Amino acid sequence: MQLRIHDVHQFPVEDTDGGARWDDIAGRQCHARYVPKNDDRLMSDLEIQENYRTQMRALGATVLNSDRNNTTAKLTKNGATTWFHIWSQETSIEVTVVQQQEADFVLTAPGPSDHRLLGHMPDYVAGPPERRSFDEATISIDGDDGDVRDIDVNGARFFVRYEAADRSKPASDADIHANYRMAVKKLGGEVLHSDHQWTYARFVHEGQVFWLKLFSQEADIELTVIEEKPFQASITPPRADELRTALDKDGRVSLHVNFDFAKATLKPDATPVIDQVLALLRTDPALRLSIEGHTDDIGSAGSNRKLSLQRAQSMVEALVTKGVAPERLKSAGFGADKALADNATSEGRARNRRVELVRF
Repeated sequence: MQLRIHDVHQFPVEDTDGGARWDDIAGRQCHARYVPKNDDRLMSDLEIQENYRTQMRALGATVLNSDRNNTTAKLTKNGATTWFHIWSQETSIEVTVVQQQEADFVLTAPGPSDHRLLGHMPDYVAGPPERRSFDEATISIDGDDGDVRDIDVNGARFFVRYEAADRSKPASDADIHANYRMAVKKLGGEVLHSDHQWTYARFVHEGQVFWLKLFSQEADIELTVIEEKPFQASITPPRADELRTALDKDGRVSLHVNFDFAKATLKPDATPVIDQVLALLRTDPALRLSIEGHTDDIGSAGSNRKLSLQRAQSMVEALVTKGVAPERLKSAGFGADKALADNATSEGRARNRRVELVRF
């Protein structure tokens, strides 16, 4: 019998079209394997499965899938949900029970061998960390179409390998990755792609963009973190007269405005940019501007368009609050649809994260 504090099991479940699908269910897990005492009287798979189904129904569970070799059932009682999977092949029966629940957050506080923002799983020992002032890593990202694509990111690189301590029981891959995903979310970041052995994520800390790449094989964990060099569009925000010159020439001008990561909240250092746009509007009372938001292509197209629109609206609200008539402004969001540069590079992604002023 194997007991796991947190793990994932795939349960075969009947689909709405009559077919079968596999659902990943995570939680506290018990797995047991049974073999016959002797081969004189073997049960057929049908008899084995019918016995377990009868027992599941007696417990009050609902059978979600059944065939000659499998039974999946679910029991909800006293606010807890428990899943059962029985697989058989006459001479072998495997029973998996999962009490569905989230993993507990157990990562330690960062230590001398850890990345400064991320601790490690208990009962794991770090090897010597590797630090490079400039290197790259490949990050996998989920696409809208279900495909996974890879991009290269570069910057300061941190790498460390952890091994399970002697005589300690390794954590499951599911527990490991759930903990690091929770750590990323605590830092305000987002998970870009994950499966049973890999997690890729991005977060921002004190204005720095960090990329995380995590691999695990239960007793072994490898963590890579890339810290991007901060992008500087210019030392000072463009002056109102420079904005006017660009608008007269091209009808539009790009601004790099800082927002909270993955949010539409303007950072305090965006105030000088807002003030210059305000000065531009005050010097030309007839000027009307469309504030248009743009993002890089990390994340889904729908969420990027929504975020870019919300950021444009935040700028409009900031200008209206300072006295600009609402009818002189409008907002739009295009996500990553109108990229200025290649999203495959850090510099290109930074250029694409922008707000444009467009005369209308």
